[in-house]
Amino acid sequence: MKKLFFIFVAALLSATTTFAQNSGLGFNYQAVVRNADGMLLANQDVNLRISLYPGQTAITPTWVETHNIHTDMSGCFGITVGKGTRASQSTASKYSDVNFAAVYYWMKIEILEGSNYREISFAQLPSSPYSEVAHNSSTFAGMIAPFAGPSDKIPAGWLLCDGRAVSRTEYQNLYNAIGVAWGKGDGSSTFNLPDLRGMFLRGVSEESGNDKDADSRTMLTNNGGNTGNNVGSYQGDAIQNITGGIINSGVDDEGPLSGGSAGYGALGAVPTGGNGAAGVAAGGGFNFNFDASRVVPVGSDNRPKNVYVTYIIKY
Repeated sequence: MKKLFFIFVAALLSATTTFAQNSGLGFNYQAVVRNADGMLLANQDVNLRISLYPGQTAITPTWVETHNIHTDMSGCFGITVGKGTRASQSTASKYSDVNFAAVYYWMKIEILEGSNYREISFAQLPSSPYSEVAHNSSTFAGMIAPFAGPSDKIPAGWLLCDGRAVSRTEYQNLYNAIGVAWGKGDGSSTFNLPDLRGMFLRGVSEESGNDKDADSRTMLTNNGGNTGNNVGSYQGDAIQNITGGIINSGVDDEGPLSGGSAGYGALGAVPTGGNGAAGVAAGGGFNFNFDASRVVPVGSDNRPKNVYVTYIIKY
């Protein structure tokens, strides 16, 4: 079969939809097909494979689709990229998952010759479909958002913040955005997502001084994430220290303290001791055991009133 090549003519756009990466309507593409001698291939059946890569050096295509077309009398054809038949090489489950706002995509065109596809062109799209970019301007790779649904209902284009290791090539946009701040994965082909399950979020202190203990922050996991005053670092629960004391020698002007009725102080103090209900210890002095649960709600960690959401991250 004679070799084929394309004269590129146009690439255009489409509209919007909620929570998808793009409208899903695709963009129009036209070309003229000629053989190696420059002769038009008019009235010919042609099988095309279109692949969209998130960058020139990307190994794995985000979206792959095939088209069976028939050229007209001038050797022209027109297709809508995004409306072809999804191929198994796609990492995206549907075309609308392709985020044109996150990266400059490269498009590979291949033609089926016999039983094999032959590459015809691999070039950056002249311009991202403009309405797709406008639609996605409010979201970007690395964006963390609270989701009001469960983890099995996460919308397309987002991942659960559960700390797992994911592919650096499959999620290249996200890797470029956050790197190994939350964990290095296997150190070469994967990286870790944030693990925000059961966590509150806090802005990086930087030079503000709002986190007095910023420098002592540790890794969220033990897998090479950030520490100190940097995004991705972890800080355990604590309460601000309260200092003070009660001093009593166990004697007054009349001798050792004695008598009195037992009671609970503002912090739930329980007087104890060996000389009367007032908690006078044998030999003088007294002790206090504290039980704050008698006065305020307590739990196994420090927390404000809260509700659960599912934290998700854009890729």
